[in-house]
Amino acid sequence: MNKSCIIFACTILSTDRLFVLQQFLDSFKVHFNDADIYVGINTGTIPTAIKMLETSNLNIKCINQSPPELYTKSDASAYQAALLGLRVSTEQYSKYWFIHTKGSVNSHSDYLRQWYLDNFISDRKSIELHLNNTGDGSYGKLGLGYSYGKTYTETDTEIPLFNNIITEDLPYTHASFFYIHTLYTINNIPMHKFMELITDKWFVSKLDRYYFEGVFPFIVSRTGHYPYIENKIDCSGNDLQPAMENWLLTNKLKHKINYKTNFNFNQLNPPHVNSNS
Repeated sequence: MNKSCIIFACTILSTDRLFVLQQFLDSFKVHFNDADIYVGINTGTIPTAIKMLETSNLNIKCINQSPPELYTKSDASAYQAALLGLRVSTEQYSKYWFIHTKGSVNSHSDYLRQWYLDNFISDRKSIELHLNNTGDGSYGKLGLGYSYGKTYTETDTEIPLFNNIITEDLPYTHASFFYIHTLYTINNIPMHKFMELITDKWFVSKLDRYYFEGVFPFIVSRTGHYPYIENKIDCSGNDLQPAMENWLLTNKLKHKINYKTNFNFNQLNPPHVNSNS
């Protein structure tokens, strides 16, 4: 199907943050009025937010509420619930946009939400054109380099994306950076491979809190597709290119690395921006 969809993770815990959801719905109406939307709702989301989704007049295919026992205190459980709706539908799409209600819990992320509304959701046409022209497996705006000497807490669920176990289905190592803030676009081939590899067990397993930031996007590189990142400099000020060149060399892959932007994005001001914000 030559059509895009949104996997939308929604967490609205109080009435004073309902405007956050409205901002996303308004942006979807402008930039994604032709796309199907699969919504996952986190535990604690207030009924008014659900009503707003139901009456939005967008192409919402499902609104699935995550069970309390699977709540990760992050967007992960809501994304999981949305993907369950996708699985039940059996639909397939050309592009999968992962978007969550950034800044719905902590107001200190308001500046990040506006940045993504202005520079990611509003940039749909050029992002999808890039993926069509290059065949890249994904597209993200900002990243953080992977440190091979660091001990990470991220854990896999059912399929070994993070721990780099080489299998017939996952014959390549993962890329050397993470997309941050859990907003990105996944192309159809790696996305369909992920949905093929997971079983019903995945949907009833409690995921790592940072699963959709630090684990899931590796489906792209683990299947040998290039994970495009727009900005060459990560949020810590490091150049991502040398490590990505090494990833290509190690996995005997060829790809022309090209960055659209090269700015220092001060993601750490304010200092604590967590995955649930």
